[in-house]
Amino acid sequence: MKSWTKFLNLLLCMIAGTVFFFYQNSVHISTNLLTFLPEGQNKAVFEMYSEFKNAKELLVATEGFNKESLSAIKTIEEKLLASNLFTLESSIAPNAKLIAYTQKNTFYLKNLTKENAPNIHETLKTLHDNIIKNPYYTSIDATDPLGYFRSKEQKMPMTIRDGHLALGDFGYLSVFSIKESANTLEDYEKIYTLVHQELLGMHNVRLFSPIFYFVENAKKIQEDVTFLILLSTALLLVLYIFIIKNIYLLINTIATLATSALLSYVLIGMLWSEVSVFVLAFGNAIGTLAIDYMFHYYFYGHYDSQKKFNTSVFYGFLTTLGGFLIFSFVDFPLIQQVCIFAMISLSLSYLQFVFLFPRIGFKKAQPYKAFDISIPLPYRSIALLSLLAIAMSLPFITLDTNIKNLDYQNIGLMKEERFFKKSIKKEGYIPLLIEANSIEQLIAHSNTLNNTFKNATIPLSYFFDKTFYEQRKKEIEALHIKEKKLLIEEEATKLGFREGFFKNAYKEELLDPSYQELTVEILREMGFDVVYKEGKYYTFALVQKHEKGILEKYPFAYSIDAQELFFQALHSIAQQLLIGGILAIAFIVFMLLMICRKSLALSSTFVLLPTALTVLFFLTGGFTIAHLFMLFIMMLFGIDYGIYMSNEESFQDGTKSAIFFSIIDTFAGFGVLILSDIGALHDMGLVSCIATAAILVLLMGRKRA
Repeated sequence: MKSWTKFLNLLLCMIAGTVFFFYQNSVHISTNLLTFLPEGQNKAVFEMYSEFKNAKELLVATEGFNKESLSAIKTIEEKLLASNLFTLESSIAPNAKLIAYTQKNTFYLKNLTKENAPNIHETLKTLHDNIIKNPYYTSIDATDPLGYFRSKEQKMPMTIRDGHLALGDFGYLSVFSIKESANTLEDYEKIYTLVHQELLGMHNVRLFSPIFYFVENAKKIQEDVTFLILLSTALLLVLYIFIIKNIYLLINTIATLATSALLSYVLIGMLWSEVSVFVLAFGNAIGTLAIDYMFHYYFYGHYDSQKKFNTSVFYGFLTTLGGFLIFSFVDFPLIQQVCIFAMISLSLSYLQFVFLFPRIGFKKAQPYKAFDISIPLPYRSIALLSLLAIAMSLPFITLDTNIKNLDYQNIGLMKEERFFKKSIKKEGYIPLLIEANSIEQLIAHSNTLNNTFKNATIPLSYFFDKTFYEQRKKEIEALHIKEKKLLIEEEATKLGFREGFFKNAYKEELLDPSYQELTVEILREMGFDVVYKEGKYYTFALVQKHEKGILEKYPFAYSIDAQELFFQALHSIAQQLLIGGILAIAFIVFMLLMICRKSLALSSTFVLLPTALTVLFFLTGGFTIAHLFMLFIMMLFGIDYGIYMSNEESFQDGTKSAIFFSIIDTFAGFGVLILSDIGALHDMGLVSCIATAAILVLLMGRKRA
């Protein structure tokens, strides 16, 4: 054996590290679960909504209605506006362009009362009597004395106190929109830091922005994943030192796992522009499965002397690889990334542990005598009872599709979000995205929804389209209002109104204004949020959550509900998941029948018991996609151990020691995920703990004589 062979593994690790060092900056690690929704309309809709001011607004409120509070809110406005990162949207100063449009189209923007033609004499007499007899000032609309036109109800009206926008009974409120170019996490972090620095030291101030979730959650998730990786690595290192007891083998093992992980990361980065941070946490844990191959070869003595090819380890590797391969075809980027990472990492580790390590050569480990003692277990009965438990439990298992349960639960921000929504009467509302081929159509769609959802807030329904304009024009002509104007002036003079009091009533330019074509630019200048992208026009609305079922009638309106989007994404791949699950189970059954036919009851329990216990555990709670995915992974782990345990001839040669340390190793790698505050990782860790505990119990048993 050439001496350089001993250093080949370390050389490969250095090469992988060098490639990683130069390539890592080109890979974007994302902490946002929604970015990993399958490509399609649902994801496109959510991304489109993020371009609206409403999705990136900043709400700031100072407590109380006194001079100090008013001075504080104005100081905050000055500081934030000076940064040129914000625009103040809560200014109560009138919009000149909107006022001009409203004055010109006042009779077309109001509701028209046309059921009963008013009696001119009686109507004017009532107005005159109110002026004479009412001790308080009575306002009369001299442009519409007959009351044909009624102002529309204002949804979610603003409260004004002391010339400033107010937040209910809490205090003064300022609403800022963040500049349109700020769309990346780096931009959000800059804005987050600026806001908190400017408000540092200010008391009785509450603030909230949706972008805060991106910043705080990203930071927490990164800290959480880093902690888990370090904790898992430390535990595994201690285990490896205790188990391997060979410093040279330990160094080569760590080098192999590092090489596999680094190259897998690089290859994943080449396939996807964004890589989920969860892949890193999972990737660190997947090494615990890869090291199973080393344990078996080490305890079998393959590294000490030439032995025949270990088919048990090969079949174990093949079943795990096959399971991940099956699920890699599911059109869900997060699942695909995990599966591809696992396949690359396991394949690289297997090749090194099985073909390179025997060439390097390591002294055979002594099996641990403590594992020779075992208790008889009725594997056949366990398998049948587990199968029965699974069959009876499945109808009662419900899949939790709330994506927020998979993310980090930011209690502090959630509290602030509820506070502002409740105070401005937005609690219980969800945003909608309205799509159209033109501004005309967008306004028409907005009015259609406004007529359907009575409690909705649809800003663009303030305007009217060309069709409505033509219709209103005909309705006004049918009322013969122009002819009634002379009668109004005559009758008013007789009743005692001063001459010319109603000279502005029903002016020609108000009854028949020229139609104004609106554009995105004009609407934005008036303060309305409209986006044009790829030949389509978009605006947003707010509707009550319990009414969203009505949206099915309107294909141009999309609900921006993270839970709903995630559910629809799951629904769109439900058939793929079902087929993948059936294929994975069929593959497991096939491998068991082909490899473990003589010990089918024993081997199958390593799949059935962990599955049964996991399913039973979640009968009373939600079963998330993270639980489901990890359960399939643990089934793949289980069949590996079932295959190893079926090889009774190898028991005296270290098999049981290898399996025991493999399961402890897996527990240290995946079990620590249960400590995570991130829903998805915690769920995976919980399933891992249940499954590995079940496998460990089965491992310590033996067949009844």
